[in-house]
Amino acid sequence: MKHCDVTVVGGGPVGSVTALSLAEAGLHVRLFEKRPVLGSQERATTFHPPTLELLEPLGLTEPLVRAGLVCDEYQYRDAELGRVAVLSYDVLDGLTPYPFRLQVEQSVLTGLARDRLAAHPRIDLHLGVEVDAVAQEADRVEVTAGGETHTSRWLVGADGSHSLVRERCGVDFTGRTYPERYLVVSTSLPLHDIFGDLSMVNYVAGSPDWHVLLRNPAGWRMLFPLRPDHEISDADRPGEALRHMRSLCPSATAQDIQHVTVYEVHRKVAGTFRTGRVALVGDAAHVNNPLGGMGMNSGLHDGLLLVDPLVRVVGGSADVDVLDEWAARRREVALNFVGKETDDNWSRVRESSPEQRAEVRRAWRELEADADARRAYLRRASMLDSLEVVSG
Repeated sequence: MKHCDVTVVGGGPVGSVTALSLAEAGLHVRLFEKRPVLGSQERATTFHPPTLELLEPLGLTEPLVRAGLVCDEYQYRDAELGRVAVLSYDVLDGLTPYPFRLQVEQSVLTGLARDRLAAHPRIDLHLGVEVDAVAQEADRVEVTAGGETHTSRWLVGADGSHSLVRERCGVDFTGRTYPERYLVVSTSLPLHDIFGDLSMVNYVAGSPDWHVLLRNPAGWRMLFPLRPDHEISDADRPGEALRHMRSLCPSATAQDIQHVTVYEVHRKVAGTFRTGRVALVGDAAHVNNPLGGMGMNSGLHDGLLLVDPLVRVVGGSADVDVLDEWAARRREVALNFVGKETDDNWSRVRESSPEQRAEVRRAWRELEADADARRAYLRRASMLDSLEVVSG
């Protein structure tokens, strides 16, 4: 490609979809992904209604819904008492064409995007090529990758929480780390048959034994907190996973474990989402607690909402001020919507005070019984309200 309007660094779901949307809008795009294949990880499994709406113009929503499980309710449970409340999405009818939470692995979206990217005439796809350096000039951005220097008019950093793009641009990334690490177990156990009264998404409160149970097309995921001082080697992970599984399902065996992941959880936000000719999206711009399934969704919103102002700037119909407006709004969402909502979710499920736990249960039951209150709550929980956040 002799001419490139935008370089996208990072081929996860956010980078892949952003690159595709920019190309569909008429820009010439170069995409670098350091892995030999585009995002095969199965980290996120939730797609919220506004994300499905934003993906629709790209033709990705329908096949994604076909591949996933439509979750039209989710549960709050108590580790000792069982089911406390079921929140139905029916109150969102008329507010969105997708009044549900879709459960499907993020790798499905990336796979759908990958096929389109590979065949697109305005996309120059570089797989297995890592970007080593980023430098800005007045009229262009230069990246060094694979021993060569590539130039473009703009650059989008979608290269994750350890973003080289963010680092090379000197943008700070501040916040805090949560006290627990998370143990996530993918299992073939039919939890819906074992428990009988589960929804596809279940947040189970308790102290210290809170956990989350999520169903997706491949099976179930079980998320457990680990004490900060509880060190686990790679060799110990299957045994640790089995011990936690047996706290819920005593008959679980090692053969029921498909995959185990242990990771730290952070709440951090970049000092700015735009610096010169570089924009940061997704985990390169912000990370948060996964409770609520907002991380990948908000990252996709970053990228897809960037497309229109960036296309107008490249085409000369808008000043770069529109990119500053985008950056300020998306940073406001990360700070005061996504960060706050996911932090509140974390606080509710791990509450240790018996009195406060009883108060949380009462609030959940009131939401179940009051359609108006449930609508207001689910507008936030499904991220519909996040698109209305305006900085300042």
